[in-house]
Amino acid sequence: MYGILIKMFFIAGCSFFSVASFANYPITISQGNTQVVIKQKPIKVVVYDLGVLDTLTALDIDVTAVAKGVFPEYLAHYNSPNKAIAGSLFKPDFEALKKIKPDLIIVGPRSRRALDKLTAIAPTIDLTLSSDDFVSNIKRNIILLGDVFEKQQQAKLLWNNLNNKINALQAKAMGKGPGLVLFTVKDMFIAHLPGDRFGMVYELLGIQSPNKINKPQLKDNDKSQTKVQKAKQAAVLTKDYMATKPNWLFILDRGLATGGQSNIEQALAKAPFIENSQAWQQKHVYYLNPTQWYVITGGYTSVLNTVNELNTIW
Repeated sequence: MYGILIKMFFIAGCSFFSVASFANYPITISQGNTQVVIKQKPIKVVVYDLGVLDTLTALDIDVTAVAKGVFPEYLAHYNSPNKAIAGSLFKPDFEALKKIKPDLIIVGPRSRRALDKLTAIAPTIDLTLSSDDFVSNIKRNIILLGDVFEKQQQAKLLWNNLNNKINALQAKAMGKGPGLVLFTVKDMFIAHLPGDRFGMVYELLGIQSPNKINKPQLKDNDKSQTKVQKAKQAAVLTKDYMATKPNWLFILDRGLATGGQSNIEQALAKAPFIENSQAWQQKHVYYLNPTQWYVITGGYTSVLNTVNELNTIW
C-alpha cells in the first residue's frame, strides 16, 4: 500500500509541510529531524491546541480528549463530562494520556515544549502557526488534517470557502487606509505590528500597518525586567503609533479572553489619545473576538467569523 509522505520544515519556530503524493496509510510526516508515522486513521485523538480543535470540528472530526480551556459556544460540547480532559495547554496530564492510549496527539504553541515527552506516548505532530505567514499556515493545517483523517474533499471545500472570503475582504481593505492593532494588557494598550504576536491581523485583513518606529531596544533579554515592566515600555510606543493617524483600530481585550473582566475602560482612562483619535471619532473600531483570537488562534471557524463580520461591516 502506498503512503502519504508529508515533509514539515521548522523555520523560526513554525512548521511547514508538503504532500508528496495522495494515497492511503501509512502517512509519514517529516518533522524537524524526526519522522512521525501514522499507520492508520487515528481514532483516539488528543488535542493540546484549541485552534486545531476548532479546525477539526469544522471537518466533523471528534476527538477523545482535550486540554482544559475556555471554549466558545460552537465548541461547548467539549465542556461535557463525557469528554476527557488531559491536562492543560501548558501541562499535559501524562497519567491520563497513558490510560487513553491515543493514536495521535496534536500540539501547538503553548504545548510544544512537551513534544518530546508526548512523542514517547503516541505519534505527535506540532501544528503551530506562524504570525509571519498566517494565512498559508491556516491552509496548511486544514489540508494536512484532511489528509490525516481522510477528509481531503471536505478540507479542500473549507479552504476554498475561507480563501474566497479572505480575498474579498482584502480587496475591500485596499480602500480603508492604514490600521493599528491594539492589545490590552491590564490597563494598557500595546500596539502590535507585523511580526508581533497578533501582527497577523494585518496580513489576514489586507490592511496597511504603520511603519515601525525606531526606538531604543526594550531589553527583551534583560531578565531583571518583569513582564509588567516590559509591557509598560511597549505601551509608551502606542501613543507614537496613534500619532501616525491610523484610519482603523482593531482591539483585542486580553481581560475577556479567558473569561475574566474587560480592562478597556481603565485602559482608555489612561490613554485619552485613543478616544480622541480620528479612527475612534469615526467609529472605525473593530473588537477582535477575545476568546477566538487569544485562545483559539487560527482555527477555521474563528478566522471565518472575523472575516465574515468585517466583510459585512466594510
